[in-house]
Amino acid sequence: METKIGVTLVTLESHNHVAGDIERGVKIYNQGGVEFEERESGAYWARVPHKNDFKMVTVQFTRDGQDIEHYTCHCTIDYKDSPVCRHVVAAVLAIQGGVIESNLTLGKTYSFEFCVTEQYTAKSAGSGSLDILATPSMIAMMEHAACALLEDALDAGQTSVGTSANVAHTAASPVGIMAAAEAKITSARGRAITFEVSARDEAGEIGKGTHTRVIVDEKRFIEKTNGRIKS
Repeated sequence: METKIGVTLVTLESHNHVAGDIERGVKIYNQGGVEFEERESGAYWARVPHKNDFKMVTVQFTRDGQDIEHYTCHCTIDYKDSPVCRHVVAAVLAIQGGVIESNLTLGKTYSFEFCVTEQYTAKSAGSGSLDILATPSMIAMMEHAACALLEDALDAGQTSVGTSANVAHTAASPVGIMAAAEAKITSARGRAITFEVSARDEAGEIGKGTHTRVIVDEKRFIEKTNGRIKS
């Protein structure tokens, strides 16, 4: 596989997994003895030590090498939802050569306060006729919180782009009131990060929902975007 494999522990944790098996898989990997072979591009089998025996594992990585697309292990083959087990974790770590360091953690949050000024109103945004916080402005604040939350997890030359937002605007906020937006990481599947987002003002909650961002190489992304327009 030409693409470098780099699956973080938080990505493994974001899959359906057996409780405690992420940590147990790291321990098995650190003890050594995992054997593996690439059968075809991005597809591996592995033999993982288990007590006085071993477990056979198969792993198929995504094209960018940042996530696992399909996996099997003898210990969970009869499970309905095929969870990630300790042996799959150990196999992934052995194949990629260790734990990939990341500042991403499930449950990590970021919030900031802002004042509802005229520039953020529905009238100014063109999304209505009233001097109240516009829905697009509220969502932009939520996105800003998510962006800020990812900053310390980006490599040089990387940025994040929003790909989806499913948000309900549940209460109106007048001009002059203080409000706050918050983002919390709920899933990190390779480069795709999903957040629980919310906003509130001095009177209570004003909006909530989910938002997804993808980490990209900034230069390559701009070149691809410009190429799309030119073609």
